[in-house]
Amino acid sequence: MLRVIVLKSLSEQPLHGYALMNRIEESYGFKPSPGAIYPLLRRMILEGLVTVEERRVGDKVVKVYSVTDMGVSYLREHASLVTLLDQLSAKLKIASDIGLLALAKNLFWLFRHINEIPSDKLNEFKPKFSELNEMISRLKRVETWR
Repeated sequence: MLRVIVLKSLSEQPLHGYALMNRIEESYGFKPSPGAIYPLLRRMILEGLVTVEERRVGDKVVKVYSVTDMGVSYLREHASLVTLLDQLSAKLKIASDIGLLALAKNLFWLFRHINEIPSDKLNEFKPKFSELNEMISRLKRVETWR
């Protein structure tokens, strides 16, 4: 799936590796590590899906990756996955805009550290969690917005 995400991102605009990782995070809600991106880009170059060009940006020379015609064909062959990724990206954009992604990240952090947090601090959250759960439950019951 990361292969399709990379090709889709590069089909929109040629990018250097760091910018590609940031674009993926913006679009799909996760940031791949350099240890995942760069080996994949090297394989995709060998497979003819991506090209690389060195460009000077200020004092630095960066490698900018672009999708090839073969890469575009690969995306067409995997159109159903591209459609799913586009739907995911649209949902993530909405979730980010309303603050849901930030909340989810914080809730995940809270869950990971729940054993370390004093119970009196956790109990401060209880009314807010109950309120949020009730709001979401009411929303799930309402059919008029569909």
